[in-house]
Formats: sequence, structure tokens, C-alpha cells
Amino acid sequence: MAHNESAIEQINLGFNEPEDRLLLKVGLADKTEVAVWITRRVCKAMWSLLNVVSNTLTPTAPHFAAPIIATPEAKNQALDSFSLEASEQKKIENLDFESEYIADRQPRSEAPMLATQCFVVNVDNLPPQLELQCTNGQSVKIALTNELVHAVTNMMQLATREAGWDLTITADSREVALIPALQTVH
Repeated sequence: MAHNESAIEQINLGFNEPEDRLLLKVGLADKTEVAVWITRRVCKAMWSLLNVVSNTLTPTAPHFAAPIIATPEAKNQALDSFSLEASEQKKIENLDFESEYIADRQPRSEAPMLATQCFVVNVDNLPPQLELQCTNGQSVKIALTNELVHAVTNMMQLATREAGWDLTITADSREVALIPALQTVH
């Protein structure tokens, strides 16, 4: 397997009181770091998007409305689904929320970028991506997995609690729009 220098190694999300923003730090395998300021408005949109994505990424067994006689194929499908769900749950249980974030990474920009919008982009059969569009014209794209969504939402709960922000109010639908994409990756 080839080493991917842009693979995420660590994530840190914390509240910065003087800025009244969250600071998202993404530590990459090449020992660099991408830092992005997240405002309350963007945080709420991101929270809503991640919750929608979480529901689509989480494997679930088929639900039956009424008792039926299951075919061997349906039984195998249900067992496979249960196995996948158990495997995903095990990965989530093994996430490390205790280790310190490695602070001596090389920043990829002089100062943290400021996110102004966030979207979830789906491209063909690839995993969905969280895209944070920033004021400097750049965007940060993060491929979403169950583990990553779980980790980020967990950190968001802690950071927004510290900030005194609520996440229960749904964001404006213009901010939370999922972008169904048949886009070409360049």
C-alpha cells in the first residue's frame, strides 16, 4: 500500500475564547498541519451536515415491516449487514480521544484560514467529502468515514459546550444543502 502524505493522522478541535471561534487542526501524515477557524454559523451548518452524512454512512440491517419467511439470500444479507455494523462500531470504540495532539507540525499556511461555508460533496462512488470554503479562496476537503464523522462530532460537542454554543438549532437550508455531485475530479 502506498503512503499517502495527505492522509489524516490527527484531528484537534477546540474553542478559542479571544477569537470566539473553534480552531480545527488537521495533522497530516507528512507532518504538516491545516488549520481552519470555524465560526458559530459554519459550525451549526457543519453539525447538520455531519449528522446527515452519519445516517448515510452507518450500515444498518434491513428492517422488515411484518414477519416474513426469509430466503437464504436475505439471511446472508442481514448477517453481512450486522457484521459490518459491528465492525464499524468496533472501529469507533477504538478511536483515541486521550492522546495529545502533536503540536510541532509544519503549518501549510501562515495563519489559520477562515471557513465561510461548508458543504458535503458526493462524487461518483467515492466517500462523501466535507468541503470547507475559506476566505482566501482555498478550500479544505476531508473524505468522510464513520470514524471521522464520529470523532469530529464528538469534538464539536465538547468544544461547543465550552464555547456555550448550542447545536440543536438547525442551520439555514442554504447553508446545509447537500450537493449531489456527478462532478469530475481534477
